[in-house]
Amino acid sequence: MTAERLRDAHVEDAASIEAVHYASREAAYRSHVSQWPPDGPGRAERVARWARWLANEDIHCIVAERNDELVGFVTVRGATDNDLTPEDVAEMPTLYIAPEHWRSGLGTVLCRAALERARELGFEALVLWVLEINRRARAFYASLGFQPDGASRIDPGTREAFEAHRYRLELRDPTA
Repeated sequence: MTAERLRDAHVEDAASIEAVHYASREAAYRSHVSQWPPDGPGRAERVARWARWLANEDIHCIVAERNDELVGFVTVRGATDNDLTPEDVAEMPTLYIAPEHWRSGLGTVLCRAALERARELGFEALVLWVLEINRRARAFYASLGFQPDGASRIDPGTREAFEAHRYRLELRDPTA
């Protein structure tokens, strides 16, 4: 395995992050949606949206580089769901790896980095949303100890109205 380097993202990483995000989503979902790409903003708008995210001090983005190329990223922030307390529960809204680096262990490295960041920030738990159709991601998160917490919703990102489930992992040792 090629050595990777993790670091905090910078606004200047927006275009590289958008490229990984788009390529990963395309590889995972293209065969499941009736129209690819789905309706939405073009590349310039997506890069600008990432730049705004990266400039937001409440969103923590960690990137992975291999051979000086950005090949994956993860973000952590306070939970945004109305039934959760954002001071206590973190949310991992994104974890994406360039498709050519899938199954290389990089997803585990980034997920563990996100969990550590959430602990450092004082969160007690971390949640994330996974589409029902994404069996690979659901198995991945389960292998790391995440469990569905019973919340579900229809994902607004596609015409197919895919169901998403929320997964949760407690960050504090309950016996401590």
